[in-house]
Amino acid sequence: MNERPELTMTLDDHQAAFIEVSFLLDIFARTVDQLMGGATASVGRIAGRHFARKLPVRLVDPTLEDTVQAFAGQVRKGVDISFTTNSTGVDLTIDRCAVRNVCRSRGQEPGGAVCQLYHMFMDGVVNELYSRPAKSTITCAGETCQARMEVR
Repeated sequence: MNERPELTMTLDDHQAAFIEVSFLLDIFARTVDQLMGGATASVGRIAGRHFARKLPVRLVDPTLEDTVQAFAGQVRKGVDISFTTNSTGVDLTIDRCAVRNVCRSRGQEPGGAVCQLYHMFMDGVVNELYSRPAKSTITCAGETCQARMEVR
């Protein structure tokens, strides 16, 4: 039982925090895009590589499937990712998605700046864990999103 009442959160507290985090992510993604322009992908990928180095995941001689599965396992509380392999990488299906919820809370359609930055971040994670460059392209954004991740 929690003996510190200041640490007890209500549903309203959670909702207020979600609104604040959504605002901050939206502003961050827009600012990075405006400042960096075409270099936005580098910012997302670098952040993803840094994140991957801190993960409690060690893959020895991984396959691409192992790598994507490891990432999906790490983000499973906020994003449901499934995938199938193709000749150049993987086709991703994203069902439940906290990033999509952020877009909606900000009145944006999925697939915009926040989603793009998240996919660049995911590319960086895969790059670091798999030791090969990855590039995602969102092919469909909505209630369920589709993306193709190509690996060189």
